[in-house]
Amino acid sequence: MKAFLPYLLALVCSAATAQEAPYTFSLLPLDSQTQQVVYSGAVPVANASKAQLFSRAQGWAAQKATFRKAAPQRIGPEAGVVSTHITLKTGQEAYGCLVSVSVKDSLYHYQLHHVTYTKSDYARAGKYSTGPTTTRIEKLVYTRPNKYRDKKLAEVDTQLKRLIYDLQQAMLDKPTDGLATQL
Repeated sequence: MKAFLPYLLALVCSAATAQEAPYTFSLLPLDSQTQQVVYSGAVPVANASKAQLFSRAQGWAAQKATFRKAAPQRIGPEAGVVSTHITLKTGQEAYGCLVSVSVKDSLYHYQLHHVTYTKSDYARAGKYSTGPTTTRIEKLVYTRPNKYRDKKLAEVDTQLKRLIYDLQQAMLDKPTDGLATQL
């Protein structure tokens, strides 16, 4: 029994020190080095040159600027990079992210990072209101899990995945010959 006690004590101590971050669970993808939310991927596109992919990415970024509030694009044609900040508004809340698309022949890489969350701060009648507050989404990711947090993270995940889907559809842009077909 005396020999069993030190082993049990060592096991309990090692298990207690192994827990570094208690609230690391997140619906959103986290970069293992920076612990920030980053959506990224590399998508091959058959028979597409760098110039074609670049013009598709540039057109997509310009289209998103008309439908959603977006910052001016930063474009590097020689490097094949299109980068813009997009804000997705849903009701009284808004989600923002920096979208970067870099293109090569038959391949493009996308990255959504620097995700922010803006919520309105409406005070009750007669109280002082500071107005809308914008914070990094990691502040919400690393809070104690509850229903509100999980709901907001699911909304952010849905909005950003929809944005990625829109990008993928734009990059697969099938050229049409201008003729309408009837069945």
